Amino acid sequence: MQAWIGSLRRGMAVRCVVSVSALLLILTATVIGACGDNTTTATSTGSVATHGAGSDTSTASGPVDPQVGGILKVAAEPAVNRDPAFASGRSDILINQQVYERLTEVDGQNQVIPGLATDWRSTDGRIWTFTLRSEVIFSNGEPFTADDVVYTFNRLRDPQVGSPGVQLYENVSGVEAVDPTHVEFTLDKPNPDFPSDVSDYHAAVLCRSVVDPAVEWIGTGPFILSAYSAEERATLTKNLEYWMKDTRGVRLPYLDQIDLIFSPDMAGQVSALRGGQVQFLAGLTSELVDSIKGDGKLKVITGPSSAFHYVIHMRSDPGHPAADRRVRRALQLGTDHQGLIDQVRPGLAVVGNGTPVGPAYGDYYLDQPPTHDPELAKQLLMEAGVPDLSLTLHAQQALEIPAIATVWQQQMKTIGVTVDIQTIPPDVYYGDGDTSWLKVDFGITEWGARATPNAYFNVAYVTGAAYNESHWSDLDFDALVAQINSEIDRAKRIQLYKEAQTIMIDRGPVIVPFFETAAAGADARLGDVELAPDWSRTLFSTAYFEK
Repeated sequence: MQAWIGSLRRGMAVRCVVSVSALLLILTATVIGACGDNTTTATSTGSVATHGAGSDTSTASGPVDPQVGGILKVAAEPAVNRDPAFASGRSDILINQQVYERLTEVDGQNQVIPGLATDWRSTDGRIWTFTLRSEVIFSNGEPFTADDVVYTFNRLRDPQVGSPGVQLYENVSGVEAVDPTHVEFTLDKPNPDFPSDVSDYHAAVLCRSVVDPAVEWIGTGPFILSAYSAEERATLTKNLEYWMKDTRGVRLPYLDQIDLIFSPDMAGQVSALRGGQVQFLAGLTSELVDSIKGDGKLKVITGPSSAFHYVIHMRSDPGHPAADRRVRRALQLGTDHQGLIDQVRPGLAVVGNGTPVGPAYGDYYLDQPPTHDPELAKQLLMEAGVPDLSLTLHAQQALEIPAIATVWQQQMKTIGVTVDIQTIPPDVYYGDGDTSWLKVDFGITEWGARATPNAYFNVAYVTGAAYNESHWSDLDFDALVAQINSEIDRAKRIQLYKEAQTIMIDRGPVIVPFFETAAAGADARLGDVELAPDWSRTLFSTAYFEK
């Protein structure tokens, strides 16, 4: 889910090459840093080093001769929440990506790149200073300054507001505007990943004069939300004061308008794409990709691999069927991950292994293929006293989720488990009712890419986390996550990550069927759209229609 899923979108052609691993690199001392001109400087004190930044990357390469103007119609599921601090559904995030910006962004290679901040520095991983872009203007005409950053993050941290940001930024003890273009964050404990934490999609920087972001949509992004109907459509118009220009000095965006047309019906969305009523549709299955490839009026756009994943979550608090770890392990062992891929997303996915840490995370990834052992699964269910377990699986009517549910239902039959599938619209699944993803015993949730996997741990798996849909609580896991949060030494962090994954595989509350490569269908004339790893964070600032 975007849930914290979820999930950003960086359509910017600007690329600042500073990887997450670079942020964690240990030289003779701690190296914690910033992003900018690909140069690195370090002090010679032997105790602290600074990873240097430089140029204000404020231009996008762009096409040689783009068509300026036009309206892009995008098919999407209905939106749920217009306050960025509470965004959860894909359309929520896709809209916010166009309207708002964050201090940092994360590109398709999981690298932290500049957003509203051009530079970030720390000497100890505890006090972080961000240098902000100057001459950026909000869509209401007010200048962007450090005070807006302070307002945004104090709101995210406020328990009275109740955003998931309370959990994510609980390590932040203070946010201070040093001057109009510098803001300082003070953390209780060192966190070398903090620059990636502020790229979270909930951390859209708000104008400090906005009282209610759910109805006042004031951002610094390339588009302005000018009309909105939760069940029908959202209209985004060109922000004439957007700060970014292409290399020829043409102010972005190229498009005049984006219309998001809402529908929970994927089949209807595909028909609209083929008929030309919409020009962009993401979240395609392998079957739909194959069908579009044969249409000369359309093209397929794919994103970086292994960045987006689903989870079949199992509510694990007392009084619920999966409270017994033997039940959870049995359902994991009864799942044939490759079989799911072969039937649901052949050629566009890699096997998951029970944690949100996929191969895209490099050294952090525990390369331990999932075990498929139906006989052991039956034995564990017998030991747990539920050899004929029956359960209800809540599945959104979106993406591959119904297909995943159907295949998994068949696989569970082989271990004696009866699965009743209840399909519901995404806005209901991510709503507040009894069938909310945070309340049901079993559900399928999609999670977008994060710069560091600990982001998933903190928001979805530690005890009491805001998006802990499984209600899982494991004190050993919590302790490991706390260590990961503040451990500066990269080698130690790698080991801690693998220990945490081992716990999740052994007794965790989720099944991760696979990590997928995002795919979208688009009008063949649509140019310069870079699909984000979590496609709902795709940015259309450089999109244009060919002449």
